[in-house]
Amino acid sequence: MATMRHCSSGAARAAVLLLAIAAAAVVAAAGAAAAAAPAGAAARTSPGSGAGPAGGAAAASGDLADRIVAAYMDGQWSDLEQALALPPSALTGLAPARQADVAYVRQAWAECRPPWWKLCKAGRKTPFQPAVWGRTLSAVYDPAAKSSVELKGGDPKPTLVFAWPAADMESAEPAEYGFLKGDLAGLGLWYNLGTGAAWAAMPAQSLLGLDEKGRLRLSLYSDFRGNLAALYYGDPPARRWGLHIYLAAYMEKYGKGPLAASRRAAAAMFLAEVLKDPAAYPSVRLPASLDAEGAEEKLAADLKFKVVRKSRWTISEDRAFRAAVRAFASANEQRVFETGKVALPNGLTFALMPDEDNLYRAVRDAWVKARFDKVQPK
Repeated sequence: MATMRHCSSGAARAAVLLLAIAAAAVVAAAGAAAAAAPAGAAARTSPGSGAGPAGGAAAASGDLADRIVAAYMDGQWSDLEQALALPPSALTGLAPARQADVAYVRQAWAECRPPWWKLCKAGRKTPFQPAVWGRTLSAVYDPAAKSSVELKGGDPKPTLVFAWPAADMESAEPAEYGFLKGDLAGLGLWYNLGTGAAWAAMPAQSLLGLDEKGRLRLSLYSDFRGNLAALYYGDPPARRWGLHIYLAAYMEKYGKGPLAASRRAAAAMFLAEVLKDPAAYPSVRLPASLDAEGAEEKLAADLKFKVVRKSRWTISEDRAFRAAVRAFASANEQRVFETGKVALPNGLTFALMPDEDNLYRAVRDAWVKARFDKVQPK
């Protein structure tokens, strides 16, 4: 189990003690949530060769654009890096829509695979400066560290120490339920970075004197922010793995952990996005019918089978969802810790404290059913 250690004093020491509680609970819940994933075989897409415009150079540019998009969506990182390294002239003559696709892949690649990625992948202790939600962290990657995240006192500011298995980064070895080890590792490391960023942004004074309920609220908040960072900064397969286990947190069997609510909050955002505009997510097909009772939970149980690795999302779906996650994260920053309430994109509320969410959940159930009936008429 991951714990967080500290060598400073005062407010920072209190912060790290609470962070230990959050990290330990998250790790304990991870195995159970992962076991909720459905079975399936890993799928590989192949780049198309006929989507480019007619004519020599233009056709070659179209083939290259297809290769770039396919490699990005399927997590073929070596091929993607090689394709993106080709001179700009290799992509001349592209239609505006394909130009936009390639530009999006470049931007997403720069965020999910920053320069420090290769340093950490080498498996040696190294300082690095990850950027999460516009905040640059002072961090050290130390594969020998005993915890996945540690916060150590420093001058002029504390340093976050992160650890994860370097060998799992981009690993193509089969993992769970059709996903690859690299998918799980990508989600996990960005979750840790997002959690660390949430703690680094907290005023030390706000961490003092918290009672048991306050500590749980803080754990839920930091876990929630970690989940959002993982969904945004993870690559497409890791993103679908995250959605899969977050939707699974609605299941009774896997929703009893202390931090399952923060996963359900991220999943509730996804449900709201899909119901708001189903056409934006053509790969996520809604069920033929949906019961009114427990509508949110039932829809989550259905959709978790439609976000697995073999589901083959389009580049447009990936782009739409990342944009939605970023907007959602911006709308739910530190105030979520203070109130324990998450503002969903449909204007409704999700309470992170499980005993406070019953009323809000009933309202969400009604909205889900009404919206479903409108966009999926019988």
